[in-house]
Amino acid sequence: MGKKRKKALIISVVIIIIIFSLMIVGLSKITKVDMKDKIAVIPIIGAISSGNGDGSFLEGDSVSSSTIVGFIEQANKDKTVKGIILNINSPGGGVVASKEVADAVKKVDKPVVALIRDIGASGAYWVASASDYIIADPLSITGSVGVIGSYLEFSDLMSKYGVKYQRITSGEYKDLGSPYSNLTDLQRELLLSKLGKIHKYFIDDVNKNRKKDLTRYANGLFYLGTEAKEYGLIDGLGGKEEAINMTLRLANISKYELLVYRKETSIFDILSKISSNFGFSVGEGIGSSFASKSDNGIRLE
Repeated sequence: MGKKRKKALIISVVIIIIIFSLMIVGLSKITKVDMKDKIAVIPIIGAISSGNGDGSFLEGDSVSSSTIVGFIEQANKDKTVKGIILNINSPGGGVVASKEVADAVKKVDKPVVALIRDIGASGAYWVASASDYIIADPLSITGSVGVIGSYLEFSDLMSKYGVKYQRITSGEYKDLGSPYSNLTDLQRELLLSKLGKIHKYFIDDVNKNRKKDLTRYANGLFYLGTEAKEYGLIDGLGGKEEAINMTLRLANISKYELLVYRKETSIFDILSKISSNFGFSVGEGIGSSFASKSDNGIRLE
């Protein structure tokens, strides 16, 4: 073998060794796992919705149930997370959306503490009831276990301006709850019946979660934190420090790091919301825009 070929071979081997070493170092950085015990903090701020929006300036303060459920499932799978704090400041929200979050909390196999700050009412209280321990500020608003169903009704306004509503349906109750006609007594009874069934499901699940009968307090009234503690709606009074201490106690750990879950909003998300909002307003017309901005539909608030 010539000297030039031998030199080239040595250089090639050295280069391969360097590349291989860099790969190992890079791999070790990627696979390095932080094994410190963590407490996950999952915010539930604003009305709980079934949509994809999370508190955009177009939609107001709201949080998607799919976002919250995703955070809960992620924290539950993370072996370094030893406990979860639900940081709640919400008036409630959609029936199905609230139920989805409460169901996700019940599936967690590690301690969950709910912290109610300013407000944790209706659907948000439902979520809190699924946790292992509820802490609320003494002056917070809690409870309000009830169901509301409402919509804007334009029939008198239409009549005033000579606008008539022509009802053409393929079923007797297909336009039940239409904003263009008055409810009949029978229609009102039917809607109240549906609300009653949802309310019963809501109460029964809260009672099951809390392992006590709270039916007498499920009348739609809200309670201050001090009252909620007296009535058994919550377990303790306090704030963030008390919630952390209780989580540490339930998880049986002393040293910890807080892991706060947040959904990052990009410029593309904002542009997407602007685009979809514009399309809705133009495509659906004035009546639908009014309905979308009102307290429309059945909600836990």
